[in-house]
Amino acid sequence: MNVSVIGAGPIGCIAAYNLSRHNDVSLFQEPIDRKVRCAGLISKSGTGRLGLRLRKSIIKNKVRGAILISPYNERVEIDGREIKAYVIDRNEFDEFLLERAIDNGVELVERRISKNDIKNLNSDRIIIATGTNYNLQKKLGINSPREFLVGAQYVMKVDCDDDFVELHFNVPGFFSWIIPTDDYARVGLCSKRNPTPYLEKFVRELKRNGRIKSDRIIDRNFGIIPIYNPKIRTDYGKILLVGDSAGHVKASTGGGIITGGIAANFVGDIEYEYKWRKEIGRELFLHLLIHRFLSRLSAKNISRLLTLLGEYKHILEKNGDMDIASRNMTALFKNPKFMVKFILNLPFYALDLL
Repeated sequence: MNVSVIGAGPIGCIAAYNLSRHNDVSLFQEPIDRKVRCAGLISKSGTGRLGLRLRKSIIKNKVRGAILISPYNERVEIDGREIKAYVIDRNEFDEFLLERAIDNGVELVERRISKNDIKNLNSDRIIIATGTNYNLQKKLGINSPREFLVGAQYVMKVDCDDDFVELHFNVPGFFSWIIPTDDYARVGLCSKRNPTPYLEKFVRELKRNGRIKSDRIIDRNFGIIPIYNPKIRTDYGKILLVGDSAGHVKASTGGGIITGGIAANFVGDIEYEYKWRKEIGRELFLHLLIHRFLSRLSAKNISRLLTLLGEYKHILEKNGDMDIASRNMTALFKNPKFMVKFILNLPFYALDLL
């Protein structure tokens, strides 16, 4: 079978690699600026699920946990006591995936694909993996995500613990992060509005606390992140959508490499839509519910929730998973004491949710 994959980002490359085992695959890469717009944090367990053996040079740091910081600067440290995630060089990671696909027989074509090109491609199946560039989907009259977060990130010298990612719940509807890497840290956040004022405010707060070692901003990244829509159609017979093109992104964190990569494992299957939904549909929906829940909580109730999680952090430390939301929630709600305290807090949460 002849297959064309449109988009040579990480998900397109994973899809092309998987398809090349039993098909003739052409991977179309648009000859434009390929500046990466991503925090570059992926779970160790997720790379295992995708069967990726990363080169050492790709991994810039290894973290074992997260520090959750409330709007009132209360801290909850979740220590997994072993490596839980990798901080990666996204440009090198993307090159690694592209080289892996080419080495497996995928033909790389440097060419922009238009609506007319799609009609003329001599392909039995076409995979659209164009990330957050939805122009082709719109011209084809194909569904695309309709709700987005906007991300902004600076690379700076920041005083932080190399073993932990920091999540600061100081942004409406989301959080800010500090991700330690080799000599620097990635300081960023997401918002439904312009994220730059929030990021500038966060950096000023870090400066006031003496945590910024230099005013120099090494790099700036901006980009949009689709919010998962469980009703989106991804299978149009000959044409399939995968990755950001299909909204295969965890709404609670904005991460989509692992979930999109898992969906890409099924692009060669005749029951593609059924298979990816069975594998990750429930998890993506749970991440969406978590995002909606947290985005509506007041600062006081965020603080209340983090305090509760702090009391039972040992459960998350033992069972926590960045990608599998059901594992985290099941572990917490199976604990009777946590369940009772969460229910007692529901009247407070309900005031925000109404």
